[in-house]
Amino acid sequence: MSIQHTCLTGTIWEPIYRWNTTALPVEVQLFQSQPVRRLKFLHHFGASALFSPMTHSRFEHTVGVWSLAAHFFPDEPLLRIAALLHDIGHLPFSHAVERTLGYDHHKLTERLIETGTVAEILNKHGILPSAIVAILNQDSPITNKTPLMGLDHLDSFLRDTYHAGQHELQPSELIKGLRFRGHYLEADEETALALAHAVVEDHRIMLQPEFLAMDALLAKAVKHHCDALPGMSERIPSLLDHELIQELQQSSSSTARTIMSVLMYEPHRIQVTDEPVPGSIQVQISKLYKKQPLIGDKPAAETSFNVAVKLAELDTLKATYFFTI
Repeated sequence: MSIQHTCLTGTIWEPIYRWNTTALPVEVQLFQSQPVRRLKFLHHFGASALFSPMTHSRFEHTVGVWSLAAHFFPDEPLLRIAALLHDIGHLPFSHAVERTLGYDHHKLTERLIETGTVAEILNKHGILPSAIVAILNQDSPITNKTPLMGLDHLDSFLRDTYHAGQHELQPSELIKGLRFRGHYLEADEETALALAHAVVEDHRIMLQPEFLAMDALLAKAVKHHCDALPGMSERIPSLLDHELIQELQQSSSSTARTIMSVLMYEPHRIQVTDEPVPGSIQVQISKLYKKQPLIGDKPAAETSFNVAVKLAELDTLKATYFFTI
C-alpha cells in the first residue's frame, strides 16, 4: 500500500476510513498531475488553519471523496474520476478569497477539466472531459441540490470532526452503517444520528466567530492587495496558500501587510463583537448545510425524532458578528 498519496504503487491507503483503494491507470496519472497535486497546498479549512489544529488539505479531502466513490461504486470509473477532480478549481484558502474576487470554483474546475493537463490525460484514456463535467453538474452520489447527503459533504463532515476530535464514532466504524439508495446515502437510525452529530459539530467548529474572523480578515487583505496591484486578481486563482501569504506579506498595501501579520503571528488581537464598531467587518451566518442520509426511503429527520432534534440545533448557530483588530 502507499501512504504517500501519490499512487506510485496504484494502491492508496485512506487513514480515516482505514481501507486500501486500488487506483485505475487514469486515476494514477490524475493524482500525479499538477492540478490535483496542487490541492496538497490548499487548506481545507481556509484561513482558520493558521491558528487551529484543522490543517488538513483539500488533497486529503479529495482522496477521501475518491476512495468513498471507489468503495461504494467500484465499477463506475466516470463517477470515481469526477470525485477525484471535483475540487481542482479552488482558490488559495478557498471560499473567503473566492467570494472576495467574484470567482466560482465550480466554473474554474470545469475549465481545468476541459483544458490542459487533465483533459490530455482523460482523452488519452478515451474519456470525454465533458462527461466528467456533466456528472459534476447533475445530482449524483458525489453531490446534489437536495437536503440529502452526498460523498463530498460526507467526507468533509467526517474528516473535519475527526481532526477536531469531535467525532462520536470513528469514521471507519460509521462508514460501515452506510449504503446507497440510488444517488443518496442511506443509513440505519443509529448511524444516521451519529452522522447528524458530525454535521452539527462541524458547523459549530467552522462557524465559531474566531474562525469566521480569520476568513473575513484574509478576504479584506486580499481586496486591499488587489486594489493596490492591478492584474493581481487574475493571478490569484492559480496560487498556493503559502504563495498568497507571501504576496500579502510583501504587499504594497500597508493594510494587507498589517492584517497578514496579525493572522500569522497575533491572532489574539482579533476582537469579536455583537454590535458594529468603527472599522469593523460584518459577517452574517445564513447558509447552513443541513445534510442528512435516508432512513429507508425518507430523509432521516422525517423518520427519526432524534435526528430531527439534532439537526434542528443548526438553526441556533445563525448569528451576526463584527470583527476588528
